[in-house]
Amino acid sequence: MGKKYQYLALLAILLIVGLVIYQTTREKTRESAFEGEPPETLPDMKPVAETAIADDFQTGRLSEELWKLTKQNDFKQSIIEIFDVGKGDKRLRMMADTIGTKDDTVKFHGARSIARIDFNTEKKVSFDLDWNNQVNGCYLTAGVYLCPTAQDANPRDGPDWIALEYVGVPPGKNARFQVARKAKGNLRFLFTEGWPDKQRTGRKIGNQHVELLLDKKILKVMENGKELFSTHEHGINFTQAYLYLQMSSHSNYPAREIYFDNIRVKSANIDEASMLHRP
Repeated sequence: MGKKYQYLALLAILLIVGLVIYQTTREKTRESAFEGEPPETLPDMKPVAETAIADDFQTGRLSEELWKLTKQNDFKQSIIEIFDVGKGDKRLRMMADTIGTKDDTVKFHGARSIARIDFNTEKKVSFDLDWNNQVNGCYLTAGVYLCPTAQDANPRDGPDWIALEYVGVPPGKNARFQVARKAKGNLRFLFTEGWPDKQRTGRKIGNQHVELLLDKKILKVMENGKELFSTHEHGINFTQAYLYLQMSSHSNYPAREIYFDNIRVKSANIDEASMLHRP
């Protein structure tokens, strides 16, 4: 009788040891397989663009592989589409009609990149923006945001971002350029062209070519080949971000439209990196 119990006890121990060994081997196998997956398949990870964002919109459609539309608040009409402005020149058109909309909201719409930009090393972001000879561009804005989170509505709602925008100045035919930064919820304007103390009436804005050179600390903005603004301490507290192309309008304005074109994100070359770090 005693030997029988001993035999059963030994059998139970062997079963327990076998289960422990099986479970341990299974967990190690799962961990090994997970570690071997490419970064883009891990939870909450998105592809990072080294030189991957390049769009001149000549395909005639907005690429779902590159862009996702964004929108916030009420519009009478919101249009974001590829539009032929003449002679086969296709651009990204953003049109906003806000007649009869709510007075207490600003309307935002645009497109954000599917991929993120990594600016641990020097990057160059460039784009063309056609202000489209606004007759009344008051409180109209158009420009780009770099924001570390993927927003379907408005990157401005996030706690961290940097924005480079043209802003319509009353009475409405002119505009000004501004660089604004938000870090941990605190908003700061890095550059306003002296507005409102200086240049209150803004300046004539046409089809602008804007280049942004940046790394972890330094930011330099070029407009039509000339330096517009630079800082060696931009204070951005992130090094990866989505690129947003965005337009906004206050309420009760008739249809107004602007155009984006020739969007490029790439690693800065030697000359550009040198210019970025030049005092």
